Amino acid sequence: MKHLVILYGGDLTSHAFDTVFGSQSAFERVFDWATLFSDTIILLTKKDSRIAPSIADFCAAQAQRAHIECIEKDFWTKADFIAQIASSLSSHNAAHAIVSYADTPFLNKKLTEDLLDMHTRYSAEYTFADGFPYGLAPEIIEAGSASILSELAKTAQKAEGEKPVSRDTLFSVMRGDINSFEIETLIADEDYRLLRFEFESSTKINFLACKNLWEEARAQNVEISDAYALSNCAAKTPSVCQTVPAFYNIQISAKYNHTYCYSLASVGKNPAPKEFMALSDFKKILERITEFSENAVISLSAFGEPLLHPEFFDFVREILSANDENHTISLLIETDGVLVTEELSAKIASLASSRHAEVNWIVSLDAVEKSLYAKIHNCSEDDFEKALSSVQILEQSFPHHVYPQFMRMKTNEAQLESFYRFWNEKTSPSQGELIIQKYNSVCGILPDLKPADLSPVNRLPCWHLRRDMTILSDGTVPLCFQLANGNAGNILSDGIESVWLTVRKMLHSHLNQKYTDNCSICDESYTFTF
Repeated sequence: MKHLVILYGGDLTSHAFDTVFGSQSAFERVFDWATLFSDTIILLTKKDSRIAPSIADFCAAQAQRAHIECIEKDFWTKADFIAQIASSLSSHNAAHAIVSYADTPFLNKKLTEDLLDMHTRYSAEYTFADGFPYGLAPEIIEAGSASILSELAKTAQKAEGEKPVSRDTLFSVMRGDINSFEIETLIADEDYRLLRFEFESSTKINFLACKNLWEEARAQNVEISDAYALSNCAAKTPSVCQTVPAFYNIQISAKYNHTYCYSLASVGKNPAPKEFMALSDFKKILERITEFSENAVISLSAFGEPLLHPEFFDFVREILSANDENHTISLLIETDGVLVTEELSAKIASLASSRHAEVNWIVSLDAVEKSLYAKIHNCSEDDFEKALSSVQILEQSFPHHVYPQFMRMKTNEAQLESFYRFWNEKTSPSQGELIIQKYNSVCGILPDLKPADLSPVNRLPCWHLRRDMTILSDGTVPLCFQLANGNAGNILSDGIESVWLTVRKMLHSHLNQKYTDNCSICDESYTFTF
């Protein structure tokens, strides 16, 4: 039965061609894996002047090993991708396709063989692995099912089919009619999903995880071809669990319009070294962030209302202007909405559009009735109407990127269902977008208003130590966003890498299941931001 390997390389970055895996790059390792299963490899790419020469040179050099068929498009939708799979299977008279991205250096030979065996033995139409870290196993789809799925992406699942290709393209379209397909799943003996490893090379954060895992595995004589040994090595290695921050929460303002009952300000413990961050300091911090992380989400809402900063728009402009072909910086603004205006909203949207940058808004509501809102926010009831109207104003400029938020507490638990039912409707001012946020007592500094214990049975190393950096108004970086255990340094005077390595020492303790007094009572280690 003929196999066809189809690789998606439409979103490759320069990291895919960095030679850090011995004498090979991630791209080269993927092709070594592919030639084990087919003498014909279909590579789907975009017309990209930065990456195209690297792909062309490599394919020319590999001509004697395998037939490589490159198919280029300016832009690949999910429907395009699936249609090409079906077309290639038909033209090559192949029974099924082994599908993967072209930047995953740890694709595993044995897992692929096990998937193929399961797929053919049970006459499956689609087969995938579950429980393993992303990047260790491909997907397999049968030719006839690829044709059916292609038609679905153009008809019943057209809305999904018109989206850009993503790493879950096949399943994201298939789940719209999931019962029509014979699906087999290779389930891992150990479940690594909670670790959220993504062993691919599209971003610096994931590329470094791959690079560091390779180096650690070689240093410890871990067999890289053993999926379980490699995954276990990753789970115990600080430099794999924590590479560079994905989320920066920056305090540009220490002032609030409201004294929320769930904020540190409500108990007189706002951690602000300065009332406002200087724009000149922020520019230096942003430069270091973009160089260090390359891709990240930046929030301007740590411990304060960002719109109260007299130069708020200038901060926004700096972030959005940092986006270029080598850096992708998204902006998150969490606000009470009181100061949102149509003019400000439109101005930011125009700038974001010109820079092809993403802006997300969170509006703190926490209630469905103005009397409870006023109680929680310690403000006048009139501000409830301002907050509600801000959602509608922002939605006009940022459709599907505005999230009314409900901080779930004993105080407002009775209104949770009503809040969800109203905002979840596609006809709501947010078009169905919303966030239900868990309550945080900040290691017992605030009253315990948590209505339910959501913590997992088995504790994992803190996600915030792995992925987040909080920066206070003078550049000080707390060891964690809970302000526990002291500071890691100052990003302006100590540098970002030095500060981050100090945070890693705390993560190392977590990996060894050693926790400080504050960490041992913290109820936020399992929450995930970006």
